[in-house]
Amino acid sequence: MRNTCRLAILGLIILVSACRQEVERTPSFDGEAAAVDLAEQMFAAIGGKEAWCALRSLYIKAEHTEPDMDAPYQSEIWRGIDTFDLVIEQQNADFHVKGVFSDERGEIRYLDERDSSRLLTPEQLASWRYDHQHNVYVLLHDLACNPQEFRVVLEPDQHLAFYRDTVLVTRFGLDQQLRPYRFYRPNGGGSVSESRFTRWGTDDGLVHSAGGHPLDSSFFYETEIWEPSKKTLQEAFGGEVYLMVKDRD
Repeated sequence: MRNTCRLAILGLIILVSACRQEVERTPSFDGEAAAVDLAEQMFAAIGGKEAWCALRSLYIKAEHTEPDMDAPYQSEIWRGIDTFDLVIEQQNADFHVKGVFSDERGEIRYLDERDSSRLLTPEQLASWRYDHQHNVYVLLHDLACNPQEFRVVLEPDQHLAFYRDTVLVTRFGLDQQLRPYRFYRPNGGGSVSESRFTRWGTDDGLVHSAGGHPLDSSFFYETEIWEPSKKTLQEAFGGEVYLMVKDRD
């Protein structure tokens, strides 16, 4: 009986030790305990850091409406998450525009009656790269993969702010389910833009926005398809993306 008890206690000690080692192997954010704990809860509410870190590419199809436009338009985005590879195509009966972007080159094509294209200047391409790096899904991937590089701060208004060194990377306001329904991104020069996520979806275990708008309500969107992949952009969506990139050369 004593031997059985000793074996049980030994097994418990081994289990606790293994759990501690697992926790130690899982990096977390820098910052005060309350802020770090809330950041971990936020990621748990949207699928977990491991799942967001595994995201490598993403296809989104959505319907957009704008107050100044007579009709909605379809928007499709193919985005590399850990690389700057991006294709955006938007169209309705009145217009058809496609943009193809990478570190090497950016091009806007007008596929309607204009039937023309233009290359971006280095400054314009840098602006698109900055926007890509501050896309909410790219940021969530970066935070999830490299939490130890970020300091998280719980602000007086209960927003979670993430800093790399002293530079603000992003800020979130959480809803009652601890999902980041208010998204803030720096624009450079000290200004910050806010977006509101009003609908949610779940795909491959990732909880994500399925509808929303920027704070200025310049446009509204409702997501029809949100397709994540653990593969690179061309591996996951090779047919569409390869032809688009190949066409520009």
